[in-house]
Amino acid sequence: MTTAVQREVLEETGLQIRPGRVIWAGDSIGPGEPPAWHFCLVDFLCEVEGGDLLAGDDAMTVAWVKLEEAANMPLTPTMFDLLDVLKGEL
Repeated sequence: MTTAVQREVLEETGLQIRPGRVIWAGDSIGPGEPPAWHFCLVDFLCEVEGGDLLAGDDAMTVAWVKLEEAANMPLTPTMFDLLDVLKGEL
């Protein structure tokens, strides 16, 4: 799984990372019956080892922000759960 995490982060952010432990897991289920989608989400604490921060193909912009500022940004619903966990960890 470590290789998959490294590959996905590199594709989406341009950063080379060293994955650490799982910090949060959950899911996102789309509307409809049956649901339009069901994503299983697993978030890792990681350390940046190299690369240059850049927006992947599914984002227009990218930026480093302070944790306390992140909740004021337009985020997917599950991101607020992750932010709550991070606030308790960091």
